[in-house]
Amino acid sequence: MALARLAAQRALPVPWSLRLGMWRVRLGFALGLSRRLPTKAFLRPLLPPTVDEGELERLTALSRATRQLGAHTYGPVHRRSREWLLHALRPEGLEHLEEARASGRGVIMLGTHAGLNAWIGPILLQLGYPLRLMQRATVSAEILLLLRRDRIVSQVLPFPGHQGAGIHLKMLHDLLKSGAWVQHVGDYPDSVKGLEGTYLGSPVRCVRSPWALGALTGAVLVGALLLVDADLEPRLHVATPICVNGAGVGAMEAALQAYLDFVSRAVAPLPWNLDLFHWGRLLSSR
Repeated sequence: MALARLAAQRALPVPWSLRLGMWRVRLGFALGLSRRLPTKAFLRPLLPPTVDEGELERLTALSRATRQLGAHTYGPVHRRSREWLLHALRPEGLEHLEEARASGRGVIMLGTHAGLNAWIGPILLQLGYPLRLMQRATVSAEILLLLRRDRIVSQVLPFPGHQGAGIHLKMLHDLLKSGAWVQHVGDYPDSVKGLEGTYLGSPVRCVRSPWALGALTGAVLVGALLLVDADLEPRLHVATPICVNGAGVGAMEAALQAYLDFVSRAVAPLPWNLDLFHWGRLLSSR
């Protein structure tokens, strides 16, 4: 079944993969199988008042389809040429990756719980950037299959778990000092020791480890988002590289805010890309 689904995803343009996902969402609603869906009531305040009920329902289905497709597979973009990816994803800010490469420093690619987030690492590898991927706490069988097929399992850094967090950070530190590129989640909530910032107009507390690593190693931090517009067309957004100018909390929070501002600007017009479950956790972290 997984192989057939992957074959279909590769054969179809990305918008059609999203349309199929929206059809599955609506079928799940009809059969009573989809309970934990982003609700229209949650999405409504994030949209202009001119959006009618039919469009709201469509965008709610798109929100769920984007989350599912973006978290559990990267089938539509695996084994693609650079030319195909540039045409299909219409990247904005790709020159910032070249700026980061030219700096000669380590690079922390910041992940965000929005859009087709699991696609970004494999896409950057296929575009020729030497990225080490961050393993997630839970990985779908489909992503594992693709990583093996693409022979990039060796590029995946092991997930540390709660007990191994310190060892993991030491490994990231050493990689970054040697000039490596690594992934790190930038918007993970931390209500106890997190850095303070403002995200889409709301106060949040985010994990400090990527910013501490930037301060300790001199690495630059680069945000990247793959968002879907209302016509189901994806676009890759890359932020200006961020440097942590100092070792104190204030310097780290300034760098965090620059990243959150980038995310807010990119996501605010396309709110159905938000992982609404994570968004709720992030808001409650304050």
